[in-house]
Amino acid sequence: MRKLTIIGGLIVVVLAVAVYRAKLGAEETQGEIDTLSAEASSIGKDIAVMKAEEAYLTRPERIGPIARQKLGLEQATPGQYTASEALSRRLGEERLTLPPVEEASPTSAPAPKEVKSREVQSGQ
Repeated sequence: MRKLTIIGGLIVVVLAVAVYRAKLGAEETQGEIDTLSAEASSIGKDIAVMKAEEAYLTRPERIGPIARQKLGLEQATPGQYTASEALSRRLGEERLTLPPVEEASPTSAPAPKEVKSREVQSGQ
């Protein structure tokens, strides 16, 4: 009976130490959580300040005079605007012109062969 009491007492002591260590670990973890939470709050405030600064610095009434003075830019005229439907037509009308191919000298690399395009007939 005496052995059983000693073993039981040892188990209670071991469990008490384990609970105490778990409590200390939980307090330490809570401290880290509080620190990280404060840091996250600080970073959130910094982000808000930076967004406000960006909004202030990108105002058109601020950028306009700087663009005119430093870069010589002017405001767009109505003739410079194009409807999106007309834009695709205008881009389709422009053709790319390449300079004529010169004869290759024997010391230079051979010129690439021409590739003939074939029209694919659809609907047959």
